[in-house]
Amino acid sequence: MMFNIKLEPQEQPCGARFNNQVVMTKGFNELFEPFSSLIALTTLQKIIKERVNSKEEADYLQVAMCQDNKFWVIDDGSYVTFLLPSEY
Repeated sequence: MMFNIKLEPQEQPCGARFNNQVVMTKGFNELFEPFSSLIALTTLQKIIKERVNSKEEADYLQVAMCQDNKFWVIDDGSYVTFLLPSEY
């Protein structure tokens, strides 16, 4: 199954790598189940391809959309966390 993931413009590129252990919050998991892991993987691949591996560095906070639902992906240097804005 394919998901249309859209990344919103970044605020402050800072060289985040998005190569740490991936975790998901309960809200993210419940909203997108049973596809939450697939959506997270697809989003992570998109972030790495379009932001990390491009001339423009990646911001530690990425804002993404899937199925008209906004979610955040945060790389804090130890974990890459997928969460809903309401869970921050």
